[in-house]
Amino acid sequence: MFQRSLTFRAITLMALIFFAQLTIPLSDIIAQESNCAYSQSAPTLENARISFQILDYECAEQEIESYLNQNKLTIEQKADAHVLMAAVYYAKLKDDKNKKSQVINQFKEAFKSYRDWRGELDISSTEFFEMMQQAKKVVDEESQKEVVKEEVKPPETKVETPPPTKPSPPKTTIGTKKDDAGGKKKAWYSQWWAIALGVGLVAGVAVAAGGGSSDDGGGTGAVVLDDPPEPPPTK
Repeated sequence: MFQRSLTFRAITLMALIFFAQLTIPLSDIIAQESNCAYSQSAPTLENARISFQILDYECAEQEIESYLNQNKLTIEQKADAHVLMAAVYYAKLKDDKNKKSQVINQFKEAFKSYRDWRGELDISSTEFFEMMQQAKKVVDEESQKEVVKEEVKPPETKVETPPPTKPSPPKTTIGTKKDDAGGKKKAWYSQWWAIALGVGLVAGVAVAAGGGSSDDGGGTGAVVLDDPPEPPPTK
């Protein structure tokens, strides 16, 4: 009876251990015991890969994030870090939908940093490789759309405003005058007063040349002028 009780207890204990292994992943147990002892000032992908290989996914994720926060990384180093992070998410996440989304996003970031990335994957799985190919296809399609947008974009046209022009000073004409109707200008010598003045001057010269006396010797020698001519009609 006692032997049967010990056997029953041993079987029960083994069943509990087996059940615990199924419900609590070994990676979670290791992550709880690990203190992620890596250099915060100088994280490396090599050390993060070691944490990944011993199933310490939490520490591997933390070190990769610290590594990506550095400003001195090259495009190849950024791509390597995102590819390793994709492997961490593939092994760590249990929900298939969330796993696929996170893994593809990391591959997309890798190919955006360095489109021609070539290297070895840390997980040899057909599903993992297909996710990488899908991410590469998405990046190529997005790049093609950007190129098409740049080609279709119309050129910018600059409208140049002409410089302001200075008003020209008014022109003054000497010796001309507008007629009363405000139409065509006439020269000063065509005005009626100029014609009358000219006739008077000619008559004065003629009188002076005649000696101031008439043919019969009588009279005072004065010359009586006719009335001045009428001014020409205005048009």
